[in-house]
Amino acid sequence: GTEGSSGINAEYGYEIEYGILNTDTYSLLLLTRPDEPAPPLLSVRHSKGDGKITLHLSGYEPITSADTEEEARMTAEFMTTNIGKSLPELSSHVFEEHGVYGYENDGMMLLHQLAMFSHNFHAEKRRKKRNVYTNDVVDVEERGNNIEDIFPAEIVEICEGELLSQHGGCSSNLAVVGGPNECEFRKDEGFIHQFEADEVAKGCYGLCGPWCTCWHQICGDCCWHPGCDQHDHYCDDPKSKECRLGKGVVYGTKGLHKC
Repeated sequence: GTEGSSGINAEYGYEIEYGILNTDTYSLLLLTRPDEPAPPLLSVRHSKGDGKITLHLSGYEPITSADTEEEARMTAEFMTTNIGKSLPELSSHVFEEHGVYGYENDGMMLLHQLAMFSHNFHAEKRRKKRNVYTNDVVDVEERGNNIEDIFPAEIVEICEGELLSQHGGCSSNLAVVGGPNECEFRKDEGFIHQFEADEVAKGCYGLCGPWCTCWHQICGDCCWHPGCDQHDHYCDDPKSKECRLGKGVVYGTKGLHKC
């Protein structure tokens, strides 16, 4: 298992302790406060046998991924809390500390995907994903850098064009045709690939991350992935249950979706 603590919540007055366990039969994510270790603030368990995901928030009864309406309500309420808001930063902190990608460890995947959910949830008030997202705020830290030196001129022009520049630009580690970032075949995923220019122009559907900015800690690269592509298309309707619950990424017909 993986354990540790993060001081990223100092602005909220407390730290977060995390525990991540991945076995042959189940994976588990626990988030607690050091001064109140029990009950956990959040417990998420993924059963690898039947694919069920059980979510337990402090103060609520446990629910499974089959209870989609209740899960949507509870998860949305959780995302408005301080710990819910901090999940993207916690995800980055845990990856920097341990260097384990989501696709390598289902427990890590639970954390990273909840962090993505938090990012998308709060982007509703800022910058959303794909063609449905607002242009009010751009997260400058997500912008790529020096892409002129590494991407083909056609893709640089697209990344620096009006649409993508309003949505974070392109990460410099984005895997594009003609660029230095390559994609490797994975048996469990089938074909994954580098982005063609027309795919970048549409907003990088299939990339794990908002628009053409990459969260590489989830899938281990910045390539096109089938699960991410499925979820991005669900989010053409951002109010849909499939988008809000992360269908194709957070859950699927067999439970936790890899990438």
